[in-house]
Amino acid sequence: MAVNAVMYFLIILSVILFFQGFFPVSHPNLNIDNEPPSEIQNIHLNKNDLYGSNITKTVLIVVDALRLDFATPNYMPLTSQLALESGCFNKIKVETPTVTLPRIKALTAGNIPQFIDLVLNLASTEILSDSIIHSAVRDKKKVIFYGDETWLKLFPNKFLRFEGTNSFFVRDFEVDKNVTRNVHVELNNDDWDIMILHYLDLDHIGHVYGPFSSLIPRKLDEIDKRIYNSYKTISLKYQNALFLVTGDHGMKDSGGHGGSTYSETNVPLLILGLKCKNNSFPQTDIPVNLAVLLGLRIPSISIGRVQKSMIPYSLEKYLYILYYNSFLLSQRHSCNNSLMEANGYYIDYLRNSNESSAYKAVELYENCLKEMTNILSKSSIKQNFHYLLISSMVMLNCLITLCLELKSNESKAVIFKYVMVLFVAVQYMVDQVLISFLTTIVLLPVLLKNIYALIKSLNLSIFSNILNYFVFGCVVHPLTFLSSSYVEEEHLFWYFLNISILFFLLSKTKKAVEMFFYIMFLVSFRFIRIMNSTGDKWANYPDLSDWFLQNENIVYYQLFFISSLILVFLTHCYLTRFKNPFQIFLYFFILILIFVFKQNETSTLLAKFIWLLIFVNFISAKFSNISTWILVLSLLLKPFNLILIPYCIFSSLHFSKYFKKTELLVLYHTFLSNMLFFAQGHSNSLASVDISVGYIGLTSYQPVLVIGQVLCHTQAFPVLCHLLIFHHGITDGVKVWKILFSNRLYIFIIISIITFLFRHHLFIWSVFAPKLFIEFVQMLFLYLEYCLYQIQKLVQILSKDLQKYVIHKILFNKDLGIQCLVSKIN
Repeated sequence: MAVNAVMYFLIILSVILFFQGFFPVSHPNLNIDNEPPSEIQNIHLNKNDLYGSNITKTVLIVVDALRLDFATPNYMPLTSQLALESGCFNKIKVETPTVTLPRIKALTAGNIPQFIDLVLNLASTEILSDSIIHSAVRDKKKVIFYGDETWLKLFPNKFLRFEGTNSFFVRDFEVDKNVTRNVHVELNNDDWDIMILHYLDLDHIGHVYGPFSSLIPRKLDEIDKRIYNSYKTISLKYQNALFLVTGDHGMKDSGGHGGSTYSETNVPLLILGLKCKNNSFPQTDIPVNLAVLLGLRIPSISIGRVQKSMIPYSLEKYLYILYYNSFLLSQRHSCNNSLMEANGYYIDYLRNSNESSAYKAVELYENCLKEMTNILSKSSIKQNFHYLLISSMVMLNCLITLCLELKSNESKAVIFKYVMVLFVAVQYMVDQVLISFLTTIVLLPVLLKNIYALIKSLNLSIFSNILNYFVFGCVVHPLTFLSSSYVEEEHLFWYFLNISILFFLLSKTKKAVEMFFYIMFLVSFRFIRIMNSTGDKWANYPDLSDWFLQNENIVYYQLFFISSLILVFLTHCYLTRFKNPFQIFLYFFILILIFVFKQNETSTLLAKFIWLLIFVNFISAKFSNISTWILVLSLLLKPFNLILIPYCIFSSLHFSKYFKKTELLVLYHTFLSNMLFFAQGHSNSLASVDISVGYIGLTSYQPVLVIGQVLCHTQAFPVLCHLLIFHHGITDGVKVWKILFSNRLYIFIIISIITFLFRHHLFIWSVFAPKLFIEFVQMLFLYLEYCLYQIQKLVQILSKDLQKYVIHKILFNKDLGIQCLVSKIN
């Protein structure tokens, strides 16, 4: 047992090491000089004249999840008209991941955030090293802020006045009231220079109801009027007031964000109060151009470039700005002789006022900036190859060792496991080439030996029985990830395999009753298949859940919800064989409360009471994991997804009669859990993660509880299937965990290799990296399951030992025995 625990711990260590190596936390170079230059080759440049600003007030409005098609006359007529009359409309390209924290970094610092920022987005206290906010404060500008409190974590002690709102409590659609209230006050104050507002209501509605909800137009109309009234008030009071309205990211057609669809990665930038021209450019260019317009230092970590359409300045000023922008980027990457040539033309213009030289310099600077920006963008993420190499070899060794143990039913290479833990631990502490080299020298021969042993033990007859079919499916599955389309549409793979199993078994049976069952399974599968559209190409298509959520179909929705709850109750009673009337009543009562709660999920008190009753049920059911987990899913799942619970249980009960062997039972439930994971509406896009379930029973953002509920919702059916495996009386728990870990580790290894090989692929951050992240989370969650399983097993052993000890004392301690007897008589 201890040997297996060491193996699984080693697997998790190596998985974390690979993840850390592929998604490193960035450490920006703070030695870059971002002071506007005062000379070029001993020629004095009057930066006060060339880099001054006449803008009196600046208002930056960030509307969370403002899609490009939302900022149109249909939704925001007033603001659109203002942009047409006194500004411009820009199309902004947003990089993945499309979540708030990295997008604020891009908006203020001008660099491309790391993919690891997706994790930090949920509970980050990270502070930016440099940004346009830093530049403003350094130049004695007074900045005020109201809105998403993420800004306060990134820029502590930088705002003159502020009030934050919690961006994670997504069921609050009026969270922006405090922003509006503060804006009314600030419009009468004149002691500020820059006001930043971050509105959240639109994003919250999108998370819960999607972008096509009837609430969206009303909310956009509110925002439109707020922006219009604010602009009119400030522009009448101050000359040269500048307004910028943009979104940090867009919103997926199915709701949510985090992925790479067009609607998530394209947002508007409406500029009011500036003679600019419509254009299209990356989000990382915004802080550079805003810094130039305000006469502030460009952030030192920026990779953005000046956009001529946003800079309505004279040729002399524009040339200086290009020189400054080029000077800043050239400290991180040079564009060879082009920059020197551009500087030469600029010097000629300064000395001789030769406009032709000026225009040549402009062209060269612009081309050079474009080249440097592209290269810096591509090289913004650097993987740790030592970590990747060591972790990959350890994972491969662990996988092969697990496979060999499954073939021989005994533990292999005990010493190897302990030695590898030591090597990986050293690699964590000391990141040096020598350590990596020594570890590779040790690992390589062991890996080659294990590969030879595995090949020697293989039985190559693939389709000789149903077990080989399952194994073949597990082997082929991650290999399909070589195509990005198969990553995006993975659900089709699992739908096909599960349908194939049903048809295969249907073809083998001759009993009418069995045929009826298989046909019912096929019909049921078709029904749940159309419940949620998922994947990349199909996610935006109308599905049954969309039909249920329409106002005119509310009666059918409620009937379906009630029917699903009844099925959950009946399947649970059949599964657990409850005989205690109290337990049956309690279970039924909890399901009734869940029905009441789902009518209006704003009642946190009722949700907390339901959680309390679920815990009571856990105690009264003698710590029944499966009974408790079904209740948890009934609370967390969307009402239209509850039907998946009885489908999962019925499938498990039926097929467990045919798949008696441990290997067959575990692999079938693996197939079933993967299929239901996608049937629930998930995909390999992070936008499909429903964070709204994290706030059930909460009135404020509590990271541990929110993340816990989101993970439980995401891993709903993998966990249920694992519990069902043990419910069927499997005695060889060691083998079960070996199969589960070897399957999950094999998938992680393949996607790790593919992601590394495709690290320069066009879709690396939009397709492959999210898939790697999802597999990383699933591996960690599997290890958490294993730890909880072992803890529960240990508690059971200790409980039995305690009972034996008490019985022994009663039997052999006469005084104690007499006391017990007297107490019984009394």
